[in-house]
Amino acid sequence: MPKFVLTISNNEIAKQIADLLNSGKQLWFHQMPQGILGNPIEYLVELDQQKVIAVVGLELKAPQVTEIKHLVVHPDYRKRGLGKKMLEFAIMHAKTNYVFGTVGVDNVENIRNNFRVGMVPIGKYRNNRRMIIVFARRRSNGANACKFAKH
Repeated sequence: MPKFVLTISNNEIAKQIADLLNSGKQLWFHQMPQGILGNPIEYLVELDQQKVIAVVGLELKAPQVTEIKHLVVHPDYRKRGLGKKMLEFAIMHAKTNYVFGTVGVDNVENIRNNFRVGMVPIGKYRNNRRMIIVFARRRSNGANACKFAKH
């Protein structure tokens, strides 16, 4: 038997995560609850009662590298430190030594939060819509321990 049993179902959590991810209109394709349940991304969620108010995903990309994905905070809960908290939570729960994530150059708050949790920019690229910054760090050591950083 699981240690904790929630009063909200996996399907309801997946629906709320999909709705939250879709609300920002930043992803390439519309998320569906079935996709949330079936994809390899592990989602970490923050709840207020039975409402998903923040989410971040972790996806194993290589034996030593995890990608932090899909960080979203519900608009009614922003400016409370949840973005930073979710990034810290994601780094802490990654199962690899290195983590990375991408942030649009126009997402100033997420850029700030990446710096606040010790992520460092290691590169940029342009997708079809905008410039993207790649942030990374070594999980197990302090804020300046990222081997990915260019010198």
